[in-house]
Amino acid sequence: MLVSSPTSPYILEMLDISKSFNGVKVLDQASLRVRAGEVQVLLGENGAGKSTLIKILAGAYRREAGEVVVDGQRLPPGAGPRDSLAAGVSVIYQEFNLVPHLSISENIFLGKEFGGRFFVNPAQAASEAKRYLDLIGLAVPVETRVERLGVAEKQLVEIAKAISNRARVLVLDEPTAALTDRETNLLFDLVRDLKRQGLGIVYISHRLKELFSIGDRCTVMRDGCTVGEVAMAEVDEQELTRLMVGRQLERHKRVSSRRQGEKALEVQGLYYHDRLRDINLTLDKGEILGLAGLVGAGRSELARCIVGDYRITAGEVSYQGKVLRGGVAERIDRGVVYLSEDRKDAGLILSQNLADNIALPSLREFARPLINQRRLFATCQSFIDRLRIRPPNLRLPAKNLSGGNQQKVVIAKWLCSRAGLYLFDEPTRGIDVGAREEIYTIMRELVAAGASIIMISSDLAEILRMCDRVAVMAGGRITAQLLNDGDLTQEKIMTHALAGVSEGVVSGGSHV
Repeated sequence: MLVSSPTSPYILEMLDISKSFNGVKVLDQASLRVRAGEVQVLLGENGAGKSTLIKILAGAYRREAGEVVVDGQRLPPGAGPRDSLAAGVSVIYQEFNLVPHLSISENIFLGKEFGGRFFVNPAQAASEAKRYLDLIGLAVPVETRVERLGVAEKQLVEIAKAISNRARVLVLDEPTAALTDRETNLLFDLVRDLKRQGLGIVYISHRLKELFSIGDRCTVMRDGCTVGEVAMAEVDEQELTRLMVGRQLERHKRVSSRRQGEKALEVQGLYYHDRLRDINLTLDKGEILGLAGLVGAGRSELARCIVGDYRITAGEVSYQGKVLRGGVAERIDRGVVYLSEDRKDAGLILSQNLADNIALPSLREFARPLINQRRLFATCQSFIDRLRIRPPNLRLPAKNLSGGNQQKVVIAKWLCSRAGLYLFDEPTRGIDVGAREEIYTIMRELVAAGASIIMISSDLAEILRMCDRVAVMAGGRITAQLLNDGDLTQEKIMTHALAGVSEGVVSGGSHV
């Protein structure tokens, strides 16, 4: 058991923390230590306990055992968010905690407004807010409403809020998930500056490569326990992965299951208002087709047209030789399903348990005429076991799972429906390396069994690894359809994506 020392060199100590949900232990004597002026990476698979540990630090959850010490101050077991904030802890979650219709200055000082008992002083708030924005290098008027900001700018507003709270410990949860390379580099420069100011920073990310650019040390969690702490300069990606998953991951060589000429899907002359123009596309049985392009190219819009969520303005979509004319319900009945990039709002009913979420599209399969609960639970449990969803508790609300395990529940839901065409939209965003390999394996098994997949991904390395062909989009058009024959590169894909943007026309490409 770890014991805090009065002369401890750490600005944050979380020692022997335990926590359970519905009888399932999600933290078992987990520990985390952070020095002032360092970036401590917190690494682990989805479901390893990282989010629960951070929510205990933030006061959102109460720990059942253990000790939390911030800058020499012990927090009581029942400490809430105000206590953690007062102790100098600020957490910036992947989903920002900002009020969209309020200004930047109003968000920074929300709950601690300047003024007397019956009035506020907006001029003083604006002056102080500008001072904090200058410190972090955000050149945006403080009266700008947050809803008008980009993702990177919102991230900086969150950091300005943290600084205004006189944070001593700053937690960044997947801060680069939606940032460009340039925005990521700017964020790293700011993090290094905060280090020089003496803050202790906890950095959570599944992007292993970037951890070596920003991290000093790394605490690794697995199955609710702390399994190691290492210096980033003394390990490589392979060693971090082994510590995280407890095994050596196998990377399978891409093997095509494409049945060329056996069409599963055909899109002809598709238009969707001014967002999509003259889309022509085919998908064979057993094929994985990648949709690549820059943000705003129209990839998600095309997927939502195919699944009937958006009603097309011209053209037609055919599946297995028959034109699809109805909406989402008809597509699901025909076996065409969409796994949204927004799993929380569009993929799950977060307040419902895992069994309800998994079985929802397939309830008729369990009704004879009443729902056979025993068969339903047995079926759902088989998918939980197959996909290694953690914790493996059918009665646990989906909101209590980590992001990666929520993604697995979405996949389980559509596997249970026995669909034939899957549209995966950013299926591995925010997913750890172990879960990513499991999702790749599931996709390979689906196409080997005769299903077809359209995969939207901003990770071109992932596209090249998984897809038989790549359709590149720009400006609402398909600019090229390229065979992944071993010579296709990320540079070739980006050339077509950028050419379409600059020219505003369909570029040439090898149509196959």
